[in-house]
Amino acid sequence: MKPSGLINRIKSRSGRALGWFSRWRKTEEKNPELGSDHDLVVRVTSPEKMPRYRQLRYALRVIPQNEKRLLLIAFVIFVLSLTTAGVFWLQPHLGQRPAFGGTYTEAIIGQPKYINPFDALANDADKDLTKLIFSGLYKQDGLGVTPDLAESQELSEDGKTLTIKLRHGVLFHDGSELIASDVQYTYEAVQDTARMSPLQPLYSNLKISVVDDYTVVFTLEKPDALILNKLTLGIVPAHLWQDMPVGAAHVSDLNLKPIGSGPYKVKSFRRDSIGNIYSYSLEAFDGYYGEKPHIQTIVMQYYPDQTQALDALRSGLVEGMPFVNATDAAKNKASGRLKDVKLELPQETVAFFNLKDSLLSSKDVRTALGLAVNKQDIVDALDGSAAQVDTPFPFMEMSTGTPLTQDLDKARTLLTQAGWTLKDGENVRAKAQKDNTASSTQFAISILTPDNPDLLKIAEALKRQWSLIGAKVEIEAIPIDEVMRRATRERSAQVVLLNLYLGAEQDLFPFWWSGEISTRGLNISALSDKSVDSALENVRQASSTTALAETRENLSTAIQNAIPALFLTRPIQHYLISNKIKGVANDYIIADPADRFDKIADWYIKSGWGWK
Repeated sequence: MKPSGLINRIKSRSGRALGWFSRWRKTEEKNPELGSDHDLVVRVTSPEKMPRYRQLRYALRVIPQNEKRLLLIAFVIFVLSLTTAGVFWLQPHLGQRPAFGGTYTEAIIGQPKYINPFDALANDADKDLTKLIFSGLYKQDGLGVTPDLAESQELSEDGKTLTIKLRHGVLFHDGSELIASDVQYTYEAVQDTARMSPLQPLYSNLKISVVDDYTVVFTLEKPDALILNKLTLGIVPAHLWQDMPVGAAHVSDLNLKPIGSGPYKVKSFRRDSIGNIYSYSLEAFDGYYGEKPHIQTIVMQYYPDQTQALDALRSGLVEGMPFVNATDAAKNKASGRLKDVKLELPQETVAFFNLKDSLLSSKDVRTALGLAVNKQDIVDALDGSAAQVDTPFPFMEMSTGTPLTQDLDKARTLLTQAGWTLKDGENVRAKAQKDNTASSTQFAISILTPDNPDLLKIAEALKRQWSLIGAKVEIEAIPIDEVMRRATRERSAQVVLLNLYLGAEQDLFPFWWSGEISTRGLNISALSDKSVDSALENVRQASSTTALAETRENLSTAIQNAIPALFLTRPIQHYLISNKIKGVANDYIIADPADRFDKIADWYIKSGWGWK
């Protein structure tokens, strides 16, 4: 009901009197509603110290524009700082890690014949496969050895009994466990003369017995400081080999599809209708006991010669090729697609003097020739693919005496004192005949060397250097078989330049023992020296690593004193590998060409992010 006229007049007058008439007066202005705006003002001006979320929602509506910009800049700086701190923290903890997978294909010259530890000696293609398929009690680690199947060892006080405890749970590729009887069978099979293993002489004086499934005992006739080096032979499964006739081993399936306990097992192989093998494919063995490899598949691709192998490398058909000469290595790595890995083996380039030759029988003449040699010039001639050496042992440093270094004046003086004079206007020295006739003998030297590009470069360097002291030098390069025939049977060469490979044991006995002067013996210099023979015997009788080092040093000194040869350089081999193969070191010191796979567990192709 609307108020009456009287009542309205009363309210109007009383409102004016009391000051609250406007509340009842009709007007067009609307009263404010207690809505969201009111709520905003109340909440923004709230005395609470910490703003609530509902207040913060309206912050940008009440903050001035210049303050908004400052807040934005501060926020960006905060985010960047947080991100940078996170990166610095993650960097040492997070990174690319090797992952399992991928295929590595390598070019090999030749083809495998005997893929078993008994016969894989002279053929590098055989040794490459046996290295990956089989494992031994010990394995090469540079020039030394480290335990592999052997868990522990104990050598008797007299050095004649070696007791080895085997790892437990080692599996062959067929799933059977490797035990002591497999070790015994392997070594006794090599010793069997009916098998005609080329390794038989190395183990002829060794007896093997089994104590239990995981203990094997080796008994030696005399202490041997290098016994562990000899126990790197790959172990075969006795249950597959023991019933096989000896004559059938080379044609059996086990020779084509060998079963071992190594990191890789045979997956497949390809050959033509007449038996020539084109390739072998190996895959990582899941049950391998050691550090498992990251590369899933390794393919050995075989080629008849280096030209075809290099063509395959250039075209990308293979990812690696070992033992490429320096010239080809330089050409192929220039593309940036390949890495040049340096391989150093116990190998030396040696210039052997024939001590039976009338000219070189004089120690003064041999000394003069040594004083004329500049080894750094030889290294430079090989484009740095060699290292200088001064001793018969490739990696030994001289501890006593001083090596022959280039001293042309001293060399010329020695020759003059020996009767080799150089007349004015002539370049070649001559020596007058004893009968006082007008005729004289020229100071002429012939160098016989295999037709190897690097050896020819060294021969040319020797020719230049020896000509500086008045020598007339001729070089004859022929196939290696012919070189060895003339050097060991006919013994007609004056200077024989060879790359001498000593192997893991670095045994100098065959090359310097006087008993090897006979026909076909390897004592190319025909050195017969009692002190050298005695030193050689002492090396073989060394019963500890300390004694071995001492006797080797004494042997080195004895040989150098006789000057039967010049020890020039240690060749550096080139191993070209695709850059997609990661984890490969820049260089390796290895005892055997197949040992380039010793660190294959570090190689990888695929990778992924993970915690370090």
